[in-house]
Amino acid sequence: MRMMLVDRPHGFRAAEQAVMTHGGMGYAQEYHVERYLRESLIPRIAPVSPQLILSYLAERVLDLPKSY
Repeated sequence: MRMMLVDRPHGFRAAEQAVMTHGGMGYAQEYHVERYLRESLIPRIAPVSPQLILSYLAERVLDLPKSY
């Protein structure tokens, strides 16, 4: 579900700004800022629709039949 939140360009800009605010420590794994930036880049590299994400969750997590 987090991917749906950072799927929009605003999520990337917010993560980028957080990394810039933290400076060199923005890439440190202790602050989780680098993870947010990394996760916000995933939809840009491999765009996936929110419906496909929900279908995947329904199949794998809830054990519902395929809806497509």
